[in-house]
Amino acid sequence: MFNNAAQMKSAIKELHNHKESTKAQVVAISGIEGSGKRELTEKIAAALTLDGLNVAVIHTDDWEANKNVRFNVMNSPEEYYLNAYRFDEMFEELVLPLKLFGSIKTSVNLDDAECPRQVDYNFENIDIILIEGVYLLQEAYLDLYDYSCWVKSNFDTALKRLHEQVNIEESQEALVNLFELLIKPAGQYHLYADDPIGNSRSIYLEQASVPNE
Repeated sequence: MFNNAAQMKSAIKELHNHKESTKAQVVAISGIEGSGKRELTEKIAAALTLDGLNVAVIHTDDWEANKNVRFNVMNSPEEYYLNAYRFDEMFEELVLPLKLFGSIKTSVNLDDAECPRQVDYNFENIDIILIEGVYLLQEAYLDLYDYSCWVKSNFDTALKRLHEQVNIEESQEALVNLFELLIKPAGQYHLYADDPIGNSRSIYLEQASVPNE
C-alpha cells in the first residue's frame, strides 16, 4: 500500500533497475473514474524524469471511442465498459511498438470524440511507459504490464472530484446523470468481473490531509 507519489516512484525505479531486458517497461495506473489517476501519474512521471529516466505517459482518454458508441442511450453499463475505449488499437499501434523499440512517432485522430482533436506522440529512447486510465486491469491485458497499480477511491469521492472539473450548472446535472446511470455501474461491473484490486501489484491510497489547527 502506497500513499504518496514518491513511494510509487521508488517502486517503479527499483523495478527498472532490476529489469533483465532492454525493452521499455509498461506500468498501468488504473482506478475508477475520478479517482485521481492522472494527477498521480503526472507526479510519478515528473519524479522519474528528475531521476534521469525517459518516461512516456499515455492517457487512455486519448483513445476514447466514438461518442455515439460511448454514450449510446441503449448501452448497458457492461457495454460501456467494453466499448468506451479503443484499447486494442492503443496497444497494437502505440504501446507494444513503443515497448519493443523504445521510440515511436505517431498520431491518433479523434474527429468523432466528445472533444474532437488530434493527439501526437513523439517518444524517443523510452525507459518506462506509464499508462493511465480506467478498465486497464482487464484480464485480457494483465500480461502486457510489467507493473500495475490500483488507485483506491470510493464512488462518492470520485463524483466530487469530477464535479470540480465541471463548472457549468447544466453540465453538473448531466454529469450526475451520466455518473449514476453509466459510469458508476460500469465501474462496479469492472470491480466484480476483473477484481482489479486483487490483480494489481500495488494499491495507492492518497493520504488524507490534516487540517491546520
